[in-house]
Amino acid sequence: MPADFPDWGRVYAFFRRWREHGLFAEFHDWLRGKVREGEGREAEPTAGIIDAQSVRAAATVPAASRGYDGGKKVPGRKRHIVTDTLGLLRPSVSPPRTSATATPRRAC
Repeated sequence: MPADFPDWGRVYAFFRRWREHGLFAEFHDWLRGKVREGEGREAEPTAGIIDAQSVRAAATVPAASRGYDGGKKVPGRKRHIVTDTLGLLRPSVSPPRTSATATPRRAC
């Protein structure tokens, strides 16, 4: 922590309180709207871009939470991101786990 910040416990208390009240999401949404308006766009986007990435899981990650991406031949997890056309993050919900990603593969 920088020297001009209060004690870490006090900073963490604010962080925890803001997180519990959803202020981080509110700040993010407000700032995203201001950036979009600054670019001459509407505050709320009408289009989005979805991307997925396969991430190798460490050996310490439980097998129940790992899957296998057959297209990339990567064991691990998939993570998804949604952005607007300016590249600003959009809130998203993780897709439900399907049997294809939740079931570990067995060697034949």
